[in-house]
Amino acid sequence: MKENNNLTGQEDISIKDQIQQYLRYWPWFLLSFIVCMSLAWLNLRYSTYNYMTEATILIKDDKNSSLSEIAIFEDLGLTGGALNKSQFENEIEILKSKKLLKKVAENLKLNIRYFKEGNIKTSELYDDKPFFFKVLDEKEITKFQKFYVKIKSLTDFEIKLGEEGELYTKKFGERFQINGNNLTLLPVSTNFNEETIIDGNFHIVSISSIDNAVIRLRGALRVDQVSKNSSILKLSVTSAQESKAEATLNEIINEYNEDAIFDRNLVSKNTADFIDNRLAIITEELDSVETDKVVFKEKNNLTDIQAEGQLFLENANQLNQKQIAVATQIELVTSVSDYLDSTNEFGLLPSNLGIENQSIENSIRDFNELVINRKQLLESSTEENPVVIEITNQINNLKTNTKESINRLVKSLEIENRDLLRQRNKIGGKISNIPSIAKSARDIERQQTIKESLYLYLLQKREETAISLAVTTPKAKIVDSAYTSNLPISPKPKVIYLAALVLALSLPLGIIFTKKIFDTKIHNRVDLEKEIPSLPILGEIPIIDSKESEVIKNNDRSVLAEAFRILRTNLGYFIKRNQNGNVIFVTSTIKGEGKTFVAYNLAITLTSTGKSVLLIGADIRNPQIHRYIDKNEWTIGLSEYLFDSSVETKSITNNVVFDDQNFDVILSGRIPPNPAELLMSDRFEKLIDNVRGQYDYVIVDTAPTLLVTDTLLISQLADTTVYVCRAEYTDKKLLQYPKELYEDGKLKNIAFAINGIKITNFGYGGKYGYGYGYGQEQPSVFSRLKRSLRFNKS
Repeated sequence: MKENNNLTGQEDISIKDQIQQYLRYWPWFLLSFIVCMSLAWLNLRYSTYNYMTEATILIKDDKNSSLSEIAIFEDLGLTGGALNKSQFENEIEILKSKKLLKKVAENLKLNIRYFKEGNIKTSELYDDKPFFFKVLDEKEITKFQKFYVKIKSLTDFEIKLGEEGELYTKKFGERFQINGNNLTLLPVSTNFNEETIIDGNFHIVSISSIDNAVIRLRGALRVDQVSKNSSILKLSVTSAQESKAEATLNEIINEYNEDAIFDRNLVSKNTADFIDNRLAIITEELDSVETDKVVFKEKNNLTDIQAEGQLFLENANQLNQKQIAVATQIELVTSVSDYLDSTNEFGLLPSNLGIENQSIENSIRDFNELVINRKQLLESSTEENPVVIEITNQINNLKTNTKESINRLVKSLEIENRDLLRQRNKIGGKISNIPSIAKSARDIERQQTIKESLYLYLLQKREETAISLAVTTPKAKIVDSAYTSNLPISPKPKVIYLAALVLALSLPLGIIFTKKIFDTKIHNRVDLEKEIPSLPILGEIPIIDSKESEVIKNNDRSVLAEAFRILRTNLGYFIKRNQNGNVIFVTSTIKGEGKTFVAYNLAITLTSTGKSVLLIGADIRNPQIHRYIDKNEWTIGLSEYLFDSSVETKSITNNVVFDDQNFDVILSGRIPPNPAELLMSDRFEKLIDNVRGQYDYVIVDTAPTLLVTDTLLISQLADTTVYVCRAEYTDKKLLQYPKELYEDGKLKNIAFAINGIKITNFGYGGKYGYGYGYGQEQPSVFSRLKRSLRFNKS
């Protein structure tokens, strides 16, 4: 027995004790671990694994133009300009544009998906599909359809539309119609093996519109810049079908390059058309000048210019060369100006014609780039898009500025031409002696030279344009073709097993902790010592199964018998230390805590030591002792004694013989209408005084203290009060009531007995419990595991 009289507060429970409270439920943790890990294994076993497929491309710019296949033509201006941030972002949007992805979906037929039904899960097929599902109609399927195909042999198959559709038997290669669509199935020879494909399971073919396939692809595709200062893009797709994802990424890159080459050739083709038109005009003009020269010489019989004018003409030649160059520039700029006026608002302008004004050449190049960018953006957006509106404004402003620059250049060239003309006129005055006919011939030759120079220049530009059309380079250089990682993106086994482990620990912990939070009952001596540290505990009585006897027997070696022997021993020490008498009151706070059960077995235990014992049933409102004694002839008891002064003590005292042990019992008698008044009479005190000297121990089973006042009326007659509380039943708040009774002196020498404790809760949380083994047959492992799996409260 442990006394806490010197304790002033609650003892702290160590972390080790807290852990031990949970370790008592180890079978539940083990069961939770097995279940959670099994579920995790099943989830991983039958989940569809998704893998990351990636491809890396380099968008070419000036910094990496040396990588281009046409770098040798760099001097001709055939390599592209560097990409700024806005243009780079545009390229990302082009890679994700609906137009480009639609071509990919059409080429790879991504709107038709193949699946294989398994016993548990359904897996998607791509390279390993056993047949092709072909729609023979020209019109596109816009409504989602799902076909179920079961291969019966290498030539026949069964097909139905939907799970509940009508089942048709067809042959491979045969044309048939379902739901208004003309269809056929063609076997894939490499995958068509009778041993593997004829297994009785269905193959599922889902067909959707191309637009839906584009939406799925666009949602799965990610395009990221590898680094801020890099022109390298990483394309990635997460998919359960590796080969399909790789084929998709490679096709996206291929279509992107094809589209870029097409756009790049638009400018070259437009320039080639412009040069062809100008060559046709210049050819006619050159032919006209040469004809005039022939006619002029024939008319004037000219073969050579007079030698005497040679010195002056040499000076004139220099001016003529300058005038030719200026006239050529005027012709080119005027032609571009005319073309700019005649073309539509967003038509491409001819570039790289040799205009010496670099500003105009740059403006034409920038104009063409903006027009192409606007066209690309319109493929995936509308003209109301803010970006499109901004580019449109830039195009209009640039076109206006270019026109103004051309006009200013023309005026500047005309001024320069007039200046050269004035200088030539001065020289002409010096050679006034040269016949006018020679001057006319020279004018014709000059016109001829101008036309020939322009003709040869345009021929050169036409060849350069033809080269740019013939030699095309992809805009995106493939750094890494599509490849798939070996480790799955989802599900991740380590994460799944870790989550299962956490859940396996958290689930029982949470349940146990929640149970403890909302638990207000006592379970063992630790709970009682926390609430009432100043009062001693005599012992703990274990709970008994319904099949076990409630009464201990002679030479009983059960846990129940040992518990009452410990209670008896501690009671003896308690009485001896406090020098108490032999009258022991057994009471409790409320009904059902087992005070009568404790009183009766305590009487038997004391009797087994050879002591004389009297058990008095003083709970005359709700008598319970008679449940343990099958004696119908005992008709009178304590009630009759208190009510009738003629009744002797001897007449109500009866001897009980149980398993070679005997003690005396005074039953409660009939239930009176005024029990409190009867107990207040001096008859009960007289009874106690009479029996005190006759017996070694007088045990009085009294009424619950909280429900009625009976016990408090006679409590001062007790030498010792055994206060019974019941594990899993008595509320902790009720323990304050006996404490108050003790402090107020209403109950004397209180010592507690805890009834109904589970075996695992004996002692301090089972730490010093009775356990099995000493004179007790140990139960089987299954029985102990079964008992442990019960959620015992601690």
